[in-house]
Amino acid sequence: MKIKKILKEEKIFGIIFLLSLLSAFRSFIIPLRGDELTYLKLANNMLEGNYYLTNYPSTISPIIPFIIAFFKINSYPILGFILSKLLHIGLTIFGLRYLYLFLKNQQINNRIVLAILALTVANPIGISAFPSLYPEAVLFFCFWGLIYYSSLEYKTENYLKMFVLFLLLIMTRYLYLVLGALVVFNFYQYYKNNSKQDIYKLLAYCFILMIPIIFWAKYVYNIEQNNLSEISYFNRFKTDNQLIYNIKSGLGIIKHHEVNKINGIPAFVSLFLPITGFRNILGSVLLIFAFIFGYFRKPNSLGIKTLLVSILLTMLGLIFAGTGFSRYWLILLPGFLLGYYFLTSSFNIKDKWFVYAAQIICFIYIINEIRLDIVVLNKYL
Repeated sequence: MKIKKILKEEKIFGIIFLLSLLSAFRSFIIPLRGDELTYLKLANNMLEGNYYLTNYPSTISPIIPFIIAFFKINSYPILGFILSKLLHIGLTIFGLRYLYLFLKNQQINNRIVLAILALTVANPIGISAFPSLYPEAVLFFCFWGLIYYSSLEYKTENYLKMFVLFLLLIMTRYLYLVLGALVVFNFYQYYKNNSKQDIYKLLAYCFILMIPIIFWAKYVYNIEQNNLSEISYFNRFKTDNQLIYNIKSGLGIIKHHEVNKINGIPAFVSLFLPITGFRNILGSVLLIFAFIFGYFRKPNSLGIKTLLVSILLTMLGLIFAGTGFSRYWLILLPGFLLGYYFLTSSFNIKDKWFVYAAQIICFIYIINEIRLDIVVLNKYL
């Protein structure tokens, strides 16, 4: 469905998309903060020939620093930041397109698809994270592109696109390596449905694509083996009993020493409530079981089953890494919402009530975002 047709036939959703986009633009006047400053330092040093934070090599995943470095304009740095953020907004839009195509291919009702898209774009965490220089926009684009291409016919072109997106995922946030299970499964399906000549050709293409990743892996291994990195994602795996410690942190039983509040499972609920820093283990557990239960209550296609497995693998990756900020769950939000839709439909609740509820929630989000827009404008302009 073309965008003009959507806006014409679904005016309420059109208003939600437009107002959410306008709120996202406030990111252009908000100063960089947190990890954004870390990525900026890496980008500046990258342009001087060193992938350093300050004085030592870094193993922080390179995609975001590379984007910032690519758009950096010394004579007008603000323009460089705006271009980087516009790219992130564009990637989010293309990620939404992948999501739309995937859900339509799974025979999901068009209004339900629009409701899921609307809840995603109006989500307070999304409006904050997607246009920022955090990795969420890149991850959203790559994850839903990966899911989309994995659900298509087992052809060389589809597999290579999926493989490229998988490589970009792991070079943006390492824990998405867990989705290698999906890549292997799709290769097995490709192997069963194609000739040996096509398989050899595909392997050759994949090897070529992996060459930069192999060199990066060797670089990371050398830096981490010699403990040269100033800030390292891998430090959380190097001490005794660290895995148990990470799992406890990922489950929200304890607070990880690298952060200032409990994250992991208790942070899940804050993905749906526009309350900064809200944590609740019971509410989060109930919400997680609800979306999983929804998938199991409804007979699903292979594509939907693949999505569920991908979501669960990513969630397990977050737990084993001892992390799970609110924005880390954002990439998977449409999958959670789909589970809730399956749950409501299994109780014979009509689709229109899911749509109405989604629209009401979106406008509650938007009212809160307009309030924040005014606060930001008054503060920085």
